[in-house]
Amino acid sequence: MISRRNLLLSAASLPLSRSLAFAQSDDGPRDALLPLWDAWKTIHMSSTGRVIDRLQDNVSHSEGQGYAMLVAQALGDREGFDLLLDWTMTNLAVRPNDALLAWRWHPADGGSVTDMNNASDGDLFAAWALMRAAENFDEPRYAELGRTIGSALVNHCIRPAPASTDGLILIPGMEGFEVEGGYILNPAYYMLKAMTDLGETLGEPALNQCAADGIALLSRLARRSPVPDWFMLTAGGAQNAPGKSGDFGYEAMRVPLYLIWSGMPGHPAVSRARDLYDASLATEEGETPTVVNRDTLEVLQASTDPGYRALAALTACAEDRASARLMPAFSVGQAYYPGILHLLSLLAQRESAMGCILK
Repeated sequence: MISRRNLLLSAASLPLSRSLAFAQSDDGPRDALLPLWDAWKTIHMSSTGRVIDRLQDNVSHSEGQGYAMLVAQALGDREGFDLLLDWTMTNLAVRPNDALLAWRWHPADGGSVTDMNNASDGDLFAAWALMRAAENFDEPRYAELGRTIGSALVNHCIRPAPASTDGLILIPGMEGFEVEGGYILNPAYYMLKAMTDLGETLGEPALNQCAADGIALLSRLARRSPVPDWFMLTAGGAQNAPGKSGDFGYEAMRVPLYLIWSGMPGHPAVSRARDLYDASLATEEGETPTVVNRDTLEVLQASTDPGYRALAALTACAEDRASARLMPAFSVGQAYYPGILHLLSLLAQRESAMGCILK
């Protein structure tokens, strides 16, 4: 007998066009992405709703919980959403003075939070997923939680930029990112659609203003080279952040994904990423750049994981819809991070109405 687990893994290893054959159930049509999501959950999510990052010592973090909550909501997986939410609120909503989520949880010795600092992108995705789920599942409790987390994010993590003309900025967390004369920032924390959607729903104009200022900030960063993983912003402008990666790497690769999802496929940061990926997309299979020196454009690291290739294909599709053929098959053989990026790339092309591969 074929187990449910093996069936899911078989579906998830097929090219996307073939995986559509699994989009039927006894109850009628199912979302074509559900088999991929179910397979991802089988590998990377515990039965209690904890997203496990096995390459990082089996830890869980608010970012991973927020990403998974969003995918569950988008695909109508109420059971999965509730599991993820319950684990998140029980284990990460433990900061004593605000409603932000603790960033990092480790399973050792029964499990506990090992870093009480928040991560703004984790809070942002969790709040966004909750507000969407409140409407999707007609559940007021989700809206209350989303409002609480979203308002705390505005109150604690949106600050005036060091130069008065730069408007508002989103700092990566409450602690550890303020330096003399400025802040250390992460471009990949600017998920503009989430910020504007939340700003409108919550009646928080600071989120909308911060998103608008973020568009301009990302444009300045991409003026001459791809955006960096991290940078320091002072009144004198952007510069390298001490002790942080200044490459286009595992953080910055999310920037074009979020911009495309937010309806800005022509943004300079997307164009810069597309230029980096062009050569890797010239072959049917191959390695996708994952870390690139911004000054020399030398590829420092590359990967065969299809989730990273999905990001590259998304940038190509944003320019030319005929590039849909470049979208790789989904595979649960990849780690948590490229796997969730693959799913988010598929959601981005769907919600931005680009029609790259799946409706």
